[in-house]
Amino acid sequence: MFITIRELYNDTSHFVSKEIKSIFFISIITTFISIIINILIKPDMHIISIIENNKFINSYSVFDFINNMSEYEKKELLKYSIFKIIEFLTSKTFLLGSIITLITYLSNNTKQRITLSLMFFIKILPSLFILNCITNIIIQIGFMFFVLPGIFLSILLALSPIILSFQKNTLIESIRLSISISWKYINIISTGVLFWMCMKFISTKVLLNLHFMNKNFIFFILNVNINVFFSILIIYLFRFYMLLLRT
Repeated sequence: MFITIRELYNDTSHFVSKEIKSIFFISIITTFISIIINILIKPDMHIISIIENNKFINSYSVFDFINNMSEYEKKELLKYSIFKIIEFLTSKTFLLGSIITLITYLSNNTKQRITLSLMFFIKILPSLFILNCITNIIIQIGFMFFVLPGIFLSILLALSPIILSFQKNTLIESIRLSISISWKYINIISTGVLFWMCMKFISTKVLLNLHFMNKNFIFFILNVNINVFFSILIIYLFRFYMLLLRT
């Protein structure tokens, strides 16, 4: 069976159109999780002002930026960075687990009970969280060198959470299989990942330039928007992997 991008696009569009309310609901809940964690972080406002005033971006290098900070500022920046990473990984894991559980539930012909789906969701969350930690470290290392290695690694590792939840493989085996399959079908996987990245970039650029709107409201809309597009990517990749297993 030959898998085409058009076939995946049609399948994904059909699923999204039918379950758009559920996707939006999950995306909103994920955004609220991010907001709650952000409230709990309570960072030093001086550190936030440094970042928002683009002093970080305008500095010659990351090391130059850090070296010019006081010991207190370094500690606060480290604390803030750790909490932001936890917030990102938590919200991403929740979103991934929720969408994968939704697809699994709807794909099951016998429509397993909600309690079983909830148990499946709770069971995969710890593994997904650890997998997200590993893959994000690898991807960020790629972005540290140049943009292209980061994008390339994002494409190669995109299938790993789908494989982990679908096949119940180990973390390393899921990553290995993701790299192998994504390399073989790189045109299909890259189409979905690059679409997601482009939509994330466009949404961020457009919404962050709306200065007449409240910052908190923009943050909420932006996060919901990004979560919806990421959900579409998960559905696209999940459908691809299901078709691949049938070949």
